[in-house]
Amino acid sequence: MYASAGALNAQNVIHALKTTGPHHRLLDVGCWDGQETLVWASAGGVREVHGIELISTAAKLASQKGILVSEITADDHKWPFKKDYFDCIVSNQVIEHLTNVDLYFSECSRTLKPRGHLITSTNNLASWHNIVSLLIGWTPFDLTNSSAKRMGLGNPLAVHQGEANPRGNSWTHKCVYTSAWLKDWQSLYGLEQIKTLGAGLYPFPASLGRMFPTHSAFITVISQKK
Repeated sequence: MYASAGALNAQNVIHALKTTGPHHRLLDVGCWDGQETLVWASAGGVREVHGIELISTAAKLASQKGILVSEITADDHKWPFKKDYFDCIVSNQVIEHLTNVDLYFSECSRTLKPRGHLITSTNNLASWHNIVSLLIGWTPFDLTNSSAKRMGLGNPLAVHQGEANPRGNSWTHKCVYTSAWLKDWQSLYGLEQIKTLGAGLYPFPASLGRMFPTHSAFITVISQKK
């Protein structure tokens, strides 16, 4: 179920890039090894591809693929880009790992061109499986990896319950959001939410998430700089 929801979520990001593009300059925040970044760039008709990546080994692999990588922490530094520089900024499964989300949205707004697009794909706190967990009194599934020491805290049905966290603090979820939460937060920085796409609706087929994005497993939020 997770794999099918993740695959559909990637298709939602591609759809968002195709419908908002073409884009001249793209920034992928948390680009990892650049493999997905090249998919995003192709979907958006991008000519100049940039990335932000904290992990040195991954940043090197992305650079080898022709991506212009800045090896910085996305929520701890002013980004090394000019104002109004990018046509589109995309992040997939990144914002839930950030601590200073205000700085992140501030830098997105600063570096996006007017009418440029921000595409944010992440876990959904309001997903049905998270809601059921809260009703029982358990940790929401998407927040069980909150410790740098051990996975699956507070939920006996967590996939990695009891396992050691192999990548430490940088891999933990600091918070998980809803579409409405992101809408209000982004509006503080001149970013207007246009649409939310959904993927996954456990334990049902992943495609139902598209019909009920408010409670889907993953959300892809499309916003635009005013």
